[in-house]
Parts: sequence; structure tokens; C-alpha cells
Amino acid sequence: MEHKKRDKFSYITEGPILGSLVKLALPIMLSQLMQTLYNPVDTIWVGRVGANAVAAISISFPVVMLMVALGAGLTIAGTALIAQHKGAGNQQEINKILGQLFSFIGSFSVIIAIVGYLLSRKMVVWMGADPSIVNDAAQYLKIIFSGIPFMFGFFIFSSTLRGIGDTLTPAVMMFSSVILNMVLDPLFIFGIWIFPELGVGGAALATILSRGIVAIWALFMLLGGNKGLKLIKVNMIPDFSIIKKIIKIGIPSSVEQSMISLGQLFMTKLVASFGTMTLAAYGIVNRVVSLPVILAFGVAAAATTMVGQNVGAEKKERAEKTALVSNLTIFISLTVIGFLMMVKPALVISVFNKAPEVLKYGSDYLNIIALTFGFTGIMIVSNGIFKGAGRTVPPMVISIISQWGFRLWLGFYLSRDLGLEQAGLWWAIAIANIGGAVIGVTWLKLTDWSTGRY
Repeated sequence: MEHKKRDKFSYITEGPILGSLVKLALPIMLSQLMQTLYNPVDTIWVGRVGANAVAAISISFPVVMLMVALGAGLTIAGTALIAQHKGAGNQQEINKILGQLFSFIGSFSVIIAIVGYLLSRKMVVWMGADPSIVNDAAQYLKIIFSGIPFMFGFFIFSSTLRGIGDTLTPAVMMFSSVILNMVLDPLFIFGIWIFPELGVGGAALATILSRGIVAIWALFMLLGGNKGLKLIKVNMIPDFSIIKKIIKIGIPSSVEQSMISLGQLFMTKLVASFGTMTLAAYGIVNRVVSLPVILAFGVAAAATTMVGQNVGAEKKERAEKTALVSNLTIFISLTVIGFLMMVKPALVISVFNKAPEVLKYGSDYLNIIALTFGFTGIMIVSNGIFKGAGRTVPPMVISIISQWGFRLWLGFYLSRDLGLEQAGLWWAIAIANIGGAVIGVTWLKLTDWSTGRY
């Protein structure tokens, strides 16, 4: 008990819930914001090479996002398992789980890297790339696949540190990685000073080098054991009882992330069928919405850590109170943001584009979905709560129903079959936001999710 008092993360299982949530969430939000800067920075520099170069990165983007989904999905098992054992005060088991994550997910990442590298050209051809961009797109993907082990390694580091309650260190390292990427991009793309001119490949190389340097930095931290986690060689010998838990928790989360990415791809295709102006409005509003979504993901990740540790400490009541406080906090915050955006929607859209049709469609879209921001937050946070308890099947089901049932199927039905056109798409997205929240809260209410630990 004395050890608990000296532990700087004891506030997660003992302190005021709202204060603990905010303390955990703020660095995660910063990290999410930094993560979103990776691809825009690449696109800005590559755009100076030419339109074909931008197209080469754009067609590669869904493949890259699928890799991110796989890595982030599998490593959520690290957050859940380590948070629960942290709550139980079992340091030996924490280090063992860390070792298993590195050996299992590390080996998996090497296999993905090799297969992806060999199939890069076939992938871009299969995706329908114009012959003029196939070489650039294949080169970009080959280099990105070569760096997959670095990407997955950093995901392991981030997820495990979040499990013990350290959300600041991963945020600082992500910030460092993005800054390094910004510096390296022009050097490798345009061949400045002693660096080779690699064009599109230079953007990919800058990305994997910036991630690789940070991943190696993270590895030395874990080997040193100065962050509450220690990577020990003996713990990397395969233990199939732990690997089974990693797969059981991680695979549904990977499926969830992958299905969301795929669903977004099809939704974009459906929106694009209504013309360029509709697609532009859709893209702009989604960019605007990304800010409240980052807030939601920050609170969700904080809730994952808090719920995991309190479930591990067998503090059922505190875990359930964390769920209530986090959902109420995000609902109120995002509803207020949505209301403010509804006051002058055209003004918000005009920051990005002033074309009359874009202003009209964008304003309609924002007006319809603005007051559902809070529901989007509840769905995302409810999923985070389930993940902290190690239950990743409910988030997978909720996300698939919301993305594929409400957004896509209902969007097609309302816009095409009922003839509501763009308005049908916007209403389907609003209904998806509300529907996902209702399913999430109902599932939390009707199941005993806060008992039992891995």
C-alpha cells in the first residue's frame, strides 16, 4: 500500500476522476494532432514536385492507413493488459507482457514489411493507378513498408506507456518525430545539400527515418527501464498464454480500425458520385469535425487507461464512475462546440473555400451534423471504455454498424432510393452518430463489463 502512495500514477485509481481524465487526455490529444500532420506535410512538399507525385501518395494512402489500423489495433491489447496489471500492482507481469508484445507484434511487422515490399507494385496497379504514377507510387510504398517495424515498435511503446498512465512521453516523442519529418522532407525530396534527390521516395524515406529514430530512442528507454517498464530478453521468449490474450484483444480492434478505414473509402466514393462540389464540401466539413474528434479520442484513450487500471485494482464502482464522467464530459463539450459551429456555418466553411456550391452543401452538412458531435463523442469514448476492460468485440460491432449500416447503407438508401441526394448523405451521417452512441451506452448498461480481468 505504501508503494501505491509513492507511485506518481496513483491518481488514476485514487484521485478525482475528472481531473485524472484531463491530465491523461491532454497529451494524447496533442499526440493525435501531431499524428494528423504526417501526411499533410508530405503532401505539401510533394505538391511542389508535381500533380503526378501527389497522386502517387494519394493512391498509396489507403494502404498506409490499413497498416496504421493493424498496428494500432493490435497494440491496444498492450494498453488494456498493462493497465489492468498496473492496477493490480503486478510489475513482473507488466514486463512480461511488454516482452511478448515486442516478440509477437515485432515478428508480425517484419512479415508484413517483407510481403508488402514485394507486392507494392501489384497493389498500386490493383488499386487502378494510372500508368504514369505506378513507378512513383510503388517506390513510395516499398519504402513505407520497409519502415513498418519502426511504426509498429513505436505503437507498442506508446500503448504500453499509456497503460501505466504515462501519456506525456509518447506525445513528446510523436512531436519530435513530426518535427524531424518536416526537416527531412525537403532534404530528401529535392536533394538539398549532401542528400540525394528522391522525389516521392524522399517523402517516404523522411517518414520512416523520423519514425525509426524515435522508435530506437523508445527502445533504449524500455531497455533502461526508467519509465516504469523494462524490456528484458527472457520475457521475449514466446509465451502462448499471453500471445493468445494479445490476439483475443487485439484482432477485433484491428478489424474495427480496418473496417472504419475501408468504410470511409466507400463513403468518399458515394459522396464523389454527387460531383466535385459535394466532395469538396464533405472534405472540408470532415476537416472541421476532426478537431472535436481529436478531443473525443483523447478522452477515450484516457478512459481506456483509467478503466483498465481500476478493473485491475478490482475497483468496479470507480471504473463505472469513470465511464459515466468521461461520457458526460465529452457529450457536453462536443455539443457546445457543435452549437457554436451552427451559429455561422458558412463562415466556418469559407475559411477553406468560398465557392457558392461548396458553401451551400458544406453549410447544410454542418447544420445537420453539428448537434450530433456529442453523440459521436459518446460512441468513441464508450469504445475506449470497453477496450480498457479488455473487451474489444463491442467496439468492433458498434463501429461496423455505425460505419457500414448507418453511414453507407442508409446513406445510399436516403440519397439514391429516396432521392434526397446530398441531404440524404448528411442525415445518414447524423443518424450514424446518434445510433452508434445509443448502441454503445445501451451495451455498457446491459453488460457487466467492469468485472473480471485478464
